[in-house]
Amino acid sequence: MDLKLTGKNVLVTGGAAGIGSGICKVFAAEGANLVVNYRSHQAEAEAFAWWLRETYGVDVLALQADITNPEAAEKLFSQARNHFGVLDVLVNNAAGGICFKPFQEYTEEDWHLAQAGICDHVFRMSQLFLRACLETGREGRIINILSKSAILSSSVHNLTYVANKGALLALTRGMAKEFVSQGVYVNGIVPGYVRTRAHAQGAERTERVKQLLPLHRFAEPEEIGNMAAILASPLFIQMVGSIVDCTGGTLI
Repeated sequence: MDLKLTGKNVLVTGGAAGIGSGICKVFAAEGANLVVNYRSHQAEAEAFAWWLRETYGVDVLALQADITNPEAAEKLFSQARNHFGVLDVLVNNAAGGICFKPFQEYTEEDWHLAQAGICDHVFRMSQLFLRACLETGREGRIINILSKSAILSSSVHNLTYVANKGALLALTRGMAKEFVSQGVYVNGIVPGYVRTRAHAQGAERTERVKQLLPLHRFAEPEEIGNMAAILASPLFIQMVGSIVDCTGGTLI
């Protein structure tokens, strides 16, 4: 199926690795141009952008920015617009500030770091994107990458992450309700366990968790990318405020 994404301009935060890289690969394969945002590992990010250009023949811009910083986020968005003119899709994928410890040991700083790394930059980037769409009179798509922890937490000692991912889910639905009348469609994806560096293949814990999953395997980053591409497609205009379960049955 042709998702009608050829020539669209897509900004993916945290796009150089993990789930973000899978999302970028799928959009590039569909003919979309990309802004690959990254925070660190410049050489790796630029090599990935080069590979996308060479493999799919699309325009790819790799831009460094710590989007928890308001000025850096605004600069990123400005650089992206200066290069492409317009942006059609924003994928809020980046997440940081994750801290594992018992609740009674959390500090105020731990809480604020999680909020900045999970929620604040989504608010900031989405606001910049909405304003740009209103300014140009173009439709847009926002896709937020959520977490199963927003719905069902299967672990302890990560309450700052759980709480902020839950807030992000509510923010996604609220934005969808408010933005749709302005031509901007907002949806969210709930990944389960995805094969990334955090879940090394063959590691004891990874193999143990896999046996507990309905599919007995982790998702590939590109599988999350497939759903992101569907949500970005003008063919699926009825998807408004949808929270798509991509956990492989974990939430059943």
